[in-house]
Amino acid sequence: MFPIFTLPRSEADTRMSGNLRVWCNRGLTALVLAGLATFIFFGDRHKDEFSLIWRILNLGAIYAIAAVGYTVINGMTGQFSLGPHGFMLIGGYLATLLILPLAKKRFVWILEPLIEPFASFTLPYSGFILALLGSGVVAVLAGLIVGIPALRGLRGDYLAIATFGFGEILFMLVVNLPSLTNGAMGVTGVPTYTNLAWSWGFLIALAYAAMRLKNSSYGRALRAIREDELAAESMGINVFRLKLLAFLFSAFCAGVSGGLMVALIGIAYPGLFSFFTTFYLLLIVVLGGLGSISGAIVGGFIFAAVFEALRFIDTAVVPGMRMVVFAIILILVMLFFRRGLFGQGEFSWDGLIAAVQRGLGRLSGAGGGHGAGSSHLKA
Repeated sequence: MFPIFTLPRSEADTRMSGNLRVWCNRGLTALVLAGLATFIFFGDRHKDEFSLIWRILNLGAIYAIAAVGYTVINGMTGQFSLGPHGFMLIGGYLATLLILPLAKKRFVWILEPLIEPFASFTLPYSGFILALLGSGVVAVLAGLIVGIPALRGLRGDYLAIATFGFGEILFMLVVNLPSLTNGAMGVTGVPTYTNLAWSWGFLIALAYAAMRLKNSSYGRALRAIREDELAAESMGINVFRLKLLAFLFSAFCAGVSGGLMVALIGIAYPGLFSFFTTFYLLLIVVLGGLGSISGAIVGGFIFAAVFEALRFIDTAVVPGMRMVVFAIILILVMLFFRRGLFGQGEFSWDGLIAAVQRGLGRLSGAGGGHGAGSSHLKA
C-alpha cells in the first residue's frame, strides 16, 4: 500500500473555490427570496382562510422592523435609548392622517375640527408607500430634535432617561391635541392597507440596509464606539455624527413600523404606542442577541407568536397578566441566556451548512459506534 499524499492547493484553486461559494450563497439567497415572494403572493390572496397566521406574520414583520432599528442604536452602537415608542407614535398618527378617508375625518373629529392641510386631502392605496416613507422621515426629524442635544452630552442611563422623557412628551402631546390626533379617543376606521407584501417588503429592505451598515466601515466604527467611546474618538472617529446616524436610522424604522401597525389593526390611539412598546422591543433584541440583525428578525416573529398565544391569559385570568409573563421571560433570559439566540453573530449559509455537517457527523459517529459495538457483541 502506498501512502496517499494531499498536494497543496494553488492560489487559483482557492480563489475558484471562494468564488464558487459566493455564487452558491447568492443562488440560495435568490431562491429563498423567490420562495418568499411566492409565499407572500398566495398568503395575501388567501388571508381570510388563515387569518390568525396571517396576522401573526404581519405583526412579526412589524415588530422585527422596529427591532432592527433598535438593534442598530442599542446593540450595535451601545446607546441605551428608551424612546422608540415615541417614534412609532409619530409614524402611526402621521400615516393615519394621510390615508384616512375624508368622510371618516369629518365623522371622527366631532369635538374639534381637524386642522389643515390634513382635513382636505387623503392618499389612496397607491400612495400608501408615500405615507410610510413620510412616517419614517417625520420620525427622523423628531429624532434630530432629541438626538442632537441628547447624544452630544449624554450617555448610559442619562441618555435612556432623556429619550424616555421625549417619548412620554410625545405621548402627552397626542392626548392633548384633539384638533390633530382626536385626543384620547383615538381614530377609528383607518384603512387596513398593511399586508404581507408591505410588511415583509419593508422588513427585507431595512434589514438589508442594516446589514450593509453593519458590515461597512461605519458599522465597524459603531462597534468601536460601543466598546469604548474615548478610544474610538482618539482614533479619529466622529463619535457624535455616527451615534446620530444610528439613532436616526432607528427612528426611521420605528416610524415605518408605526405606520404599518395602524394600517394593520385599523385604529390609532395613544395606548397603542405606550412605553410597553419599548419594553417589547427590548425583550425582542435581548432574546435575539444584542447587536444581531438576524436575532432581531427572529425575535420579532417569536414575540408576535407568543404574544398572540398568550392572549387568553388577559381574558381568562386577569387583564394585564400577559405583561407579567413577558417580564418573567425577560428576567429569565437575562439570567440564563444573556447572549440570546444569535449573540452578536448573523445568519449565513456557510454557518448553516457547517452546522448541518456537524449534526450529520455526530449522527454518523453515533451510528458507527453503535454498529461497532453490535459487531463486537456478535463476535
